[in-house]
Amino acid sequence: MAGETLTMEQKLAQLRAQYAIKIHERLDNLAGVLGDLAESEGNVRRDLLGKVRDTTHKLAGSGATFGFPDVTTVARKMEQMCTSVLDGQVEDGENVDQELSKSCNDLCTAAEIQGLQSQKTSSDVPRASVPYLHGSSRLSILIIMEYDESTATQIHLEMEHFGFVVRIIDHPSKLMDDIKNNGPVNAIITGLLFDGDDDIALSTLAKFREIEENKDTLIVVHTVLDTMVSRLGAVRVGAKAYLVKPIDMADLVDVLDRITLRHEEDPFRVLVIDDDESLARHTEVVLQSAGMNTEVVINPMDLFTTLDDFSPELILLDLYMPGCDGQEIAAIIRQRQEYAGIPIVFLSGESDKDKQLLAMELGGDDFLTKPIRASHLISSVRIRASRFRELRSFMVRDSMTGLFNHTTTKQMLDNEIARVLRSQSKMALATLDIDHFKNVNDSYGHAVGDRVIKALARLLRQRLRSADVIGRMGGEEFAAILPDTGLAEAETVFNQIRQAFSEIVFHTDGNAFNVTLSCGVASFSDYNTATDLSDAADKALYKAKSCGRNQVVSQN
Repeated sequence: MAGETLTMEQKLAQLRAQYAIKIHERLDNLAGVLGDLAESEGNVRRDLLGKVRDTTHKLAGSGATFGFPDVTTVARKMEQMCTSVLDGQVEDGENVDQELSKSCNDLCTAAEIQGLQSQKTSSDVPRASVPYLHGSSRLSILIIMEYDESTATQIHLEMEHFGFVVRIIDHPSKLMDDIKNNGPVNAIITGLLFDGDDDIALSTLAKFREIEENKDTLIVVHTVLDTMVSRLGAVRVGAKAYLVKPIDMADLVDVLDRITLRHEEDPFRVLVIDDDESLARHTEVVLQSAGMNTEVVINPMDLFTTLDDFSPELILLDLYMPGCDGQEIAAIIRQRQEYAGIPIVFLSGESDKDKQLLAMELGGDDFLTKPIRASHLISSVRIRASRFRELRSFMVRDSMTGLFNHTTTKQMLDNEIARVLRSQSKMALATLDIDHFKNVNDSYGHAVGDRVIKALARLLRQRLRSADVIGRMGGEEFAAILPDTGLAEAETVFNQIRQAFSEIVFHTDGNAFNVTLSCGVASFSDYNTATDLSDAADKALYKAKSCGRNQVVSQN
């Protein structure tokens, strides 16, 4: 079954089986430390007690997570005993050694019994690598149901400019056959009448919506009629939007975006920092199963490289780690201005409320206690990350287009260049400008100019990859950072965008017009700093505009 996608349950079963194998090694090491403890004294004894406390702390946090609840119970008892001795609350001595030794035997028994149970439940789990999971795909397939061929053709052409796959039918009686022969669609755009006279259209769409698998298909009506009767007919067949002809295609795409949440949120990016690799991978699998992107850091000293490359929206941090504990890591992260606002959530077996509060005072935002149910972990992470993303969007996004603003785009260019230098990969930068945009504002008004800007922003989002960074640099100027992209490929991509944008028809007050754009492209392989790269792309843009506009020029 190599290469087969596993369910979350199968992945977790794999991790439980691996944990069942490793726990015996941990218990053997613990027994060895206890043997040394019984023969030690003074500072050496305190160091060994601290080692027992740290080991049992990790077992307490991981046991129940991997299906060993009795291990968690016994290990927590041992951890608390060691803490009480080290804090001077309990007198140290032979009784402590005996109690710890007895508890260690109980740990071994619990691990043996529950390990056998774990083997029974995971013996048939296929061995395969854990793939990253991603969110659902965006809306892309449309059916245009329209009697008038020229209208259908116009919608077809313009919707394809915005990245939609379009099918056309000229009569409602053909709808079911089209779905059967060509597969399901995400939306139906119908120009049919809904005034009570078009019984075929009404009955066909009504029957279509009665089929369970079609429940999520959107129906958008665009018609010359604007009456209560026609609107009521559209509502009765489940239409989500009603537009009156003539309509601007940008308005239609706006409607599709709004009612379908077309611009789905990118997966939340969560950084997991835990020196216990088994627990870290368990957390990773749980979060990936919920559609989140994760990175794991086992050695805290590797933190900064991952922070810069991954740009997390939330950090899950273990409290107790050798060499550098979670409180110190949180304080270090807060020293960097660009990461000062990232939510830090401690995920630890520490149950002492005072210690939890102290950890949060030093840089944490929340504290989750191991073991934690998968559903609770997912909900907690999603709530925190969502709030961070919402607050950050006000600071880093352009309010009109939703693209990154000028300051953020410049910062992300610096970050991307740092990544490229480390990975020795390639990158391209494009700068774009809408041609004769002042004439658009002067001729049709600023409201229409805003629609043109939003149309280009939408087109860029739909034609570029999710990994690409798109920014509005001010007015009608845009920039795009394309990781892992060479100069020739970037030039090809933006020529396609330029062509598609030039074919979009804008309507206002009975007038129809087109707009073009110019673009300059430069490659990081030719320019080695952010300033040089930006200057090169700007020079290429200037050349494109001075040589007649509506073209893409690359700067070698």
